[in-house]
Amino acid sequence: MRRVLVLGAALLLAFAPVRAGAADIPEWLAAAALLKVADHSPETEAVYVLDERDVKVGRDGTILASCRVALRVLRPGGIDQARRLVVASGFDTRILSMKGWGVTEGRKTAKVTVKDVIETGLAPDTLYTDISIKILNVPGVEVGSLIGFEWEEERKPPSLEDIHTFQGPYPVERSRYSVALPAGWSADAYWVNWPPAEARTGTAPGAAKSMTWELAAIPGIEKEPLMPDLRALAGRLVVRFKAAQQDGRCFSGWSDIGAWYEALSKECRTPGPGVAEKARALAEGAPDTFSRLRAMAEFAQKKVRYVAIEIGIGGFKPHTAGSVLANLYGDCKDKATLLAALLQASGVDSCYLIANTEKGCIGPDSPPSLYSFNHVILAIRLPDDVPDADLPAVVRHPRLGRLLVFDPTSPYTPLGRLPFYLQGNTALLVAEGSGELLSLPLPAPESNLLERRGRFVLDAGGTLQGEIEETRRGTLADAGRSALLNSTDLERRRYFETFLANFFAGFAIQSDEVVDLHDNARDLTLRYRFSVPGFAKTAGGMTIVRPRVVGDKRERLETNDDRPRRYAIDFDGVSEQRDEFTIELAEGLGIESLPPAADIDAGFAVYKSRTEQRDRTLVYRREYRMLQPVLPAARYDEAVRFFRAMDADQRQSVLLKK
Repeated sequence: MRRVLVLGAALLLAFAPVRAGAADIPEWLAAAALLKVADHSPETEAVYVLDERDVKVGRDGTILASCRVALRVLRPGGIDQARRLVVASGFDTRILSMKGWGVTEGRKTAKVTVKDVIETGLAPDTLYTDISIKILNVPGVEVGSLIGFEWEEERKPPSLEDIHTFQGPYPVERSRYSVALPAGWSADAYWVNWPPAEARTGTAPGAAKSMTWELAAIPGIEKEPLMPDLRALAGRLVVRFKAAQQDGRCFSGWSDIGAWYEALSKECRTPGPGVAEKARALAEGAPDTFSRLRAMAEFAQKKVRYVAIEIGIGGFKPHTAGSVLANLYGDCKDKATLLAALLQASGVDSCYLIANTEKGCIGPDSPPSLYSFNHVILAIRLPDDVPDADLPAVVRHPRLGRLLVFDPTSPYTPLGRLPFYLQGNTALLVAEGSGELLSLPLPAPESNLLERRGRFVLDAGGTLQGEIEETRRGTLADAGRSALLNSTDLERRRYFETFLANFFAGFAIQSDEVVDLHDNARDLTLRYRFSVPGFAKTAGGMTIVRPRVVGDKRERLETNDDRPRRYAIDFDGVSEQRDEFTIELAEGLGIESLPPAADIDAGFAVYKSRTEQRDRTLVYRREYRMLQPVLPAARYDEAVRFFRAMDADQRQSVLLKK
């Protein structure tokens, strides 16, 4: 599923008077140049002076939007975005006009129109789509330039709603959204990531009622380390329209959206003779019910190539299961539909789950919107004879029972587990003629495991030699398979070299091995043997070694300024990571002192380490457990202290003597 919500350009500061009519500069842009603006930080690259969206709803539900933005470039980094307007047309949206103007401080002006538009497709994995991306570039933009864009779009959407996203990377001095409604129509407004604002009501030419919202001094969303996705933070206004008479496009809640999607897709997932025959073939020889489910899941996951063909309502509606099976390609909703049909042919029920792969964009309190999602997965109703103790992707539903959530589009995640972007996410469950938001499982930390065990020998010359065996599970196995699955021998060797280069100035790899790379159901195992000349350092008659041979667990959250943290800290999931390294010392080397043990518990994460002596062998063990995937901004200082203490422990050394 792919729908495009496009935000246009970026906006401005104070500007010397610009005369309307110069190079056809419109009056609204000349007036925007005179608007008083606040001071902004020196790092601000551009500022929106004006952002307006005026909407008129026709009696047939057609939405006509006239949009204007004005912005000023403050730094070179803002030029590229400020000079470009990007909008999208599709089966439900027509771009009627596009214009742009640029005014430099030297009074030079430029104007571009729809004849200067560059059109491009949506994505390389889309075989065919009627979505067209239209790009309008203003030439000659430089620091200090004033840029204005104006465009008009006509929409006939399957859901009678409109979205005004008024916040992005750059500050906005003034934003206005207005809607004019026909007689008997009404509108409900929902605010996301922003305090509700009161509408000013009135009448508009040719309309029975108008509603206007105005905002000022909207801060830009500045980058912070480990911040959530931009759309999960951006303030926006969702306006849902209600027709004078009953209209199937008027969704009053998530239940209506679920009912609409179920009706749209129901016939597509009906198993025909070919699908039923394929289901029998996949189930043949399976020793138990779960093995049968896994065979069907892996077929949809691995044998159906991801290719999107989206024409008309095809951006939402899947192709039939029979056609997906015949062609062996499809997008996320096609893969889910084929798997649903295979399961149905085997007597197993399932439901669609509609999700957003950017965590945080949808939550339990999100307002109903068809355009909240970009992905379709499946919830499989587990038969009674399937145990679920080792299936962290199971949700227990009060009516539907045990639901096993599976994403057939993820090429690395086996049945029973969730990819990182779904863990702890929220999705719309489409079932029984309705829809409801469902919280997806957040697995135990040990479900996402990284364990390294290394055995080394340190010779009298200070060279370290040995081998590490690395075990990966869950999302950490997914990451490893993503990097290595289609790699050549040379690329695989570079993968290990890149990792080791983080810890040693010089090293040599003798061998590397990857085990169970193609079997998603098993842990991924990596083995690599290497040597490090000069690992032991000599200073003041003492020999110094680092017991933590490889691995850096610290998250670097600090910025270069003293501003307080504004956004939550997103650790991208829970995990458990363990290291155990043994270093056998050469004859004649003894241990002078060991670093103290560490035991740091911050609530959201726990870190422990210990270095011990066993005869002539150093034994280093540590464990790091991330327990809370997202931390409120108010706990930023606490997180910084935790990771600084962890880093200090990572840098500890052992003193050896001869």
